[in-house]
Formats: sequence, C-alpha cells, structure tokens
Amino acid sequence: MRGQRSSDTPGAATPLVLVAADARRRTGRTPWRRVLVGVVIAAVVGGAAVATAGTLVSQRIAEGFAVRDATSDTAGLARVVVEPALRDAIAAPDATEDERSAARAELSAAVAGELRVGSAVRMKLWAADGTVLWSDEPRLVGERFPLGDDDLEALRTDRSDAEVSDLSEPENRYERGHGPLLEAYQAVHTPSGEPLLFEAYQRYDDVIARAADLRGAFATLAFGTVAVVLALLVPLLLWLLVRIRAGQRLRERLLGRALDAESAERRRMAAELHDGPIQDIAGLALSLGADPGTQDAAASLRSAVSSLRSSMAAIRPAAPERDGLGAALDDVCARARAAGLVTSVHVPESVEASPSALLAVVRFVREAVANTVTHGRASVVDVQVTVDDRGDGLVVEVADDGVGFDPARAVDDDRPGHLGTTLLREIAEDTGGSLALETSPGAGTTWRLTVPCDTEALR
Repeated sequence: MRGQRSSDTPGAATPLVLVAADARRRTGRTPWRRVLVGVVIAAVVGGAAVATAGTLVSQRIAEGFAVRDATSDTAGLARVVVEPALRDAIAAPDATEDERSAARAELSAAVAGELRVGSAVRMKLWAADGTVLWSDEPRLVGERFPLGDDDLEALRTDRSDAEVSDLSEPENRYERGHGPLLEAYQAVHTPSGEPLLFEAYQRYDDVIARAADLRGAFATLAFGTVAVVLALLVPLLLWLLVRIRAGQRLRERLLGRALDAESAERRRMAAELHDGPIQDIAGLALSLGADPGTQDAAASLRSAVSSLRSSMAAIRPAAPERDGLGAALDDVCARARAAGLVTSVHVPESVEASPSALLAVVRFVREAVANTVTHGRASVVDVQVTVDDRGDGLVVEVADDGVGFDPARAVDDDRPGHLGTTLLREIAEDTGGSLALETSPGAGTTWRLTVPCDTEALR
C-alpha cells in the first residue's frame, strides 16, 4: 500500500469542513397549509396592528378636533351673545352698584338660554386684574384670582383657546361636582373698548364622546378596509399557492421522467452489452480455449469479458430503494474493482431514510470512488455507512490509501478538471448536509458526508 487512510495516520490533520450542515438548504415538502395559515395570520395581525394604530391616532386627532370645536363654539358665543350684551358699567370702577347689577342682569339674561340648553356648565367674565366681574355662580362675583399666562395672552392678542380645567384651583371650587371640564376662553370688549376675558366651562365627557364618535367611524373604516383586503387576498393567495404547487409537481414529474429516461437508457445499454458483445466475446473465448494454440488469446478475451461485465455493472443504474443500499453501493464500486482496487462496502442491515437521502448517498459514493480511481492511485477503497448519534442522519465515509493531496486544493473552485470535487460539495449543499475532507500528501483521502434522513428531493 502506498499510503494509509488519513483517519488512521498518527498526527493527521484536522478534517477540513467543505460544507457545513444547514437545514435551511434542505429540500423538503413545502408545508402549503402552514404557509397559507401563516400568511393569513400575518395579514390579520398586520392589518389589525395598522387599524389599531390608526384608531389610536384618530383618537388623538378626534380629541383635537373636539377641543377646537369647543373653542370655536365659545368664541362664537362670546362674539354673538356675550359681547353685544356687555355694558360699560359691568367693568367701570366709577359705576354704581345698581348699574353693575343691571349690567350683570342683562348679561345673565342674554346667556340664560345657552346655559339652559347648551353644553356649558359654568360661565365667567374676568377683568384684566383677575376680578370675576360676572358668573352664573353669584358667589364668585367680586372675587379676585390671579390670571394665568394663557389668559393674559388671550386678552392681549384677542384670541380664543381651550384647556382642561384644573379643578383644584380655588376659582374652580364650584365646578368640582361636574367631573372633568374643558375651559375655553375668548377676549371680549365693552362698548368703550375695554378688553375682558370670557370663559365657558364644558363637560369634557362631551369632548370624549365626540372623539369616540370620530374614532368609531375611523375604526369601522380601517377594520372594514382590512377585512376587504383579506377577502381579496386569501383567494388570490390560494390561487398563487395552487399555481406554485402545480408548478412544483410538474417540475418533480419532469425531473422524475428525466431520471426514469436516464435509468431506462442505462438499463437498455447494459442489456445490449450483456446480450450482444459480452455473449459473443464469451463464446469466442470458449471456442478459442479448446485449441491449445489459442489459449492465450482466450485468456485475454475472458479478461475483456470480465472488464465488460464490470463496466456493465457501473452503467446499470443503482436502485437503493428497490435493491437495498448495500447492493446499490456495491454496483457503484464496480468501476474501482474493474480498475484493480480492493473494495469493501459496510452498510447497516436496515437503513431508515427517504429515497432521496439514499440516492444522495449513492451519488456521493459514485463520485468519490470515481475520484479515487481517476486521481488517487490507490490500491484499497473502503466505503462505510453509519447512522449518526442522533439517529436522524446518515454518515458516509469513502476512504482510500492513495497518494492524497493538499486539502487547500479542494477549496479552490476555479481549478479546471476537478468537477468531481464540485459534485461532492453540491450533493451536501442540496441535501442540507455537511461534507468534510481528511487528506494530506502521501496519507490517503477520506471523504465524509452527513445526509439528513428526511431529505425529500435533490435539486
């Protein structure tokens, strides 16, 4: 023997992993039902998330609209009802108490209808110094409270605004029984032009109710849109899945027919060799062997018949699912035996694996043995198939005692004339398995393939 198996050589190099196991590359059955359910669930969840987010945003927008409407209503009330009813005496320091009372009574009469049927629960009229000049709550009239910056800004700029009322403030103590309130304010002017601040307090529940109406309308639209999209998406998705599945089945049928045609052609060629040239040559060798003068020629012909029978075994397609994995691997080793190599095949009695996994093993051994015969200059080749520790993968080793080579050469994809190495890597990649190499110059070569037992198809 010119070398030994690299795995038996003391100090042998660490195996070089050419292809790492990756289940994502594994070709299996497409779980169409799970794909459909997953897409529908994703669409429902995504649509619900978008609709919910839109509903929450619409809540904020609706509240903003409601506050703006309340501000606009207060501004309209101030301009149309309050300001025309104002008299100078209501704020004039030199007015008599009777004049002030008459001015307050006139304003009360003007807003009485609004207080009775409108949304306002409290109204106040402020002077610039914070004195309550008028209110529908008489106990506040004449009291003074500091005005906030927003109130003073409204007086200066003659603008309207609104905010949630702070019921903890002393000027709001009489409003505490009405729940949360929204206070809207607007600057008004007496006939003499003195600016005053008019405030109207509205129930915030009304604002929330108006916002809820807008939110409900948007939610109905959003979720209705999602439902319509799903109603259109699901049939389209089903149609696409059916088309994809039909295309995959057609591809599988075409691939199967191509493989069947290849197998049939190889069987035909093997049969023609067996029934034609091999029989003729065997008969000729038998005839020549009867004559002592042509026995050497008969021996050469018998050797040729043996080589032809080995070639015929190599041509005949192996069928591991029909004849067993051991018989199939024995067939693919015929080329090595014809080349004079001592071959041994070790396979468990029972191998539980898919037909595609078994076919991958046969293809791998065929290519590895062909590499050994072509490049290895070996005298022994050993094929071993075992089941891995987890029981879900087949481990295939093809080892020879040949001259070996630098393992770095197996990584170089650009080397011409080394298609066999590429084919070995493709088998591992197509099945989602792993491929390792142990070799060094003069130390033989060991190829190790791990194939998942549940591989469904080879690309």
